[in-house]
Amino acid sequence: MKTSTAFFGLLAFIVFASSVYGDPSYLHTAESGSSPGESTRSLPVVRVVPSNVTDPSFTPASNLSVRVEIFNITGLFGLEIELQWNASLLNYTSHAVKIPVDTYPDGVLYNPILEVKNEVNTTAGTYLAVYASLGGTAPSFNGTGTVFEMNFTVLEYGACPLHIALSSLSTRKGQAIAHSVEDGFFSNLFYDVAIVSVTPSQYTAFLGDVLNITVTALNNGTSRSESFNITSYYATALLGTQQITDLTPGGEEVITFSWNTSDVPPGSYILSANASIVPEEDVTENNRYEDGEVTLTVRPLHDVAVQVLTPFKTVAFPGFCFHLNVTVKNEGTFIETVNLTLRANDIEINETQVTLLQDEETTVTFAWELEDVAEYVPYILNVTATQLSGENDTLDNTLQYVGLTVVHPGDFDADMDVDIFDIVLITHTYGSQIGDTSYEPEFDINCDGEIDIFDVVNIVPYYGYEAP
Repeated sequence: MKTSTAFFGLLAFIVFASSVYGDPSYLHTAESGSSPGESTRSLPVVRVVPSNVTDPSFTPASNLSVRVEIFNITGLFGLEIELQWNASLLNYTSHAVKIPVDTYPDGVLYNPILEVKNEVNTTAGTYLAVYASLGGTAPSFNGTGTVFEMNFTVLEYGACPLHIALSSLSTRKGQAIAHSVEDGFFSNLFYDVAIVSVTPSQYTAFLGDVLNITVTALNNGTSRSESFNITSYYATALLGTQQITDLTPGGEEVITFSWNTSDVPPGSYILSANASIVPEEDVTENNRYEDGEVTLTVRPLHDVAVQVLTPFKTVAFPGFCFHLNVTVKNEGTFIETVNLTLRANDIEINETQVTLLQDEETTVTFAWELEDVAEYVPYILNVTATQLSGENDTLDNTLQYVGLTVVHPGDFDADMDVDIFDIVLITHTYGSQIGDTSYEPEFDINCDGEIDIFDVVNIVPYYGYEAP
């Protein structure tokens, strides 16, 4: 704030004129001087009202009005006030001076009035008001009142002070009235980014599907390009983070996240996205957006798998019992009836049929009498489940076992003869049964679950055999 020496010189002249031509008794009123306790009283204020206009709704071409008032004044007889603004942001349209209070009850100063300056400079962005009461008939003004109102058109987005560049207040005697000044401020700047949509490519999908999640972000601000991160989620699980760079005011950008649902449990998932907060952001509630509930279910499929193939023995005798256990599972979502085929060295041995519910597994026992088989030849066993209509995964429909050897009966050590060493081997397990640590199925000749005299008797006729 600055005061004008010329202004007080003018007021001194007005005081002189009033003493010559008016009633001099008005020159000695109490408000022109100091009274006891006046130094402890709050200073009057020259201020812009409203003091802070920060509102993005003042878009270009909007109208803005402010006023300059004097608050809590005593003994006011003259004033000189200049208001400055940014002319490239605010375009002056009109003003109204609220002088005198006789005409404008919410104004200041009393008649008669001398208008010294009522001057607008639209290029510089200034308005200067210089007014004073005249003569001995005008009382001083006390209280609070508006000096002038200013009307503007907003030209663009920005911010500027509404600055009281000059403020001089005078008593009837041409003495300065001490006071404070409060500038105003205008801003229609607004900083805000928002997520406005989160949309999946499908609202229902099967586990294993890859979905595209599109997120639309908006720069809702008025004057600054923004760079920020977008983080997306399904339920509380992180989907990914991407960056948006230099999004212009009012601009939208769509980004896409890829969601592979292979490892996601079945269920319904709410999608959401967060925009990181930008500097000076005014509103943050719209930085998060939830939408797009996706329901994931198990894909209907046909699929069976042969999981385990376990032979009862690894050394088998032609013409004697042999069996193997096969575990098969329905890994699809339909009830399935499948054929299981046992082959040895690609020769079909046996076949059976099973029916399985969804996720059900069962163990099937294949028996093989080993008739017309060659001795001392390694055999590869495999079990195949017939391919189902529409079955995609068929690699697990077949399982094989390598390691079965067919030998002459009684040749437990597979050395091409039946001798005392073979007899000794069976006697080590004699008397054992399934569940015992000493039980070995190779010596259970009749496959009855125990090794006893009947097994020994079965091999005695072959004692002394030597392969040709």
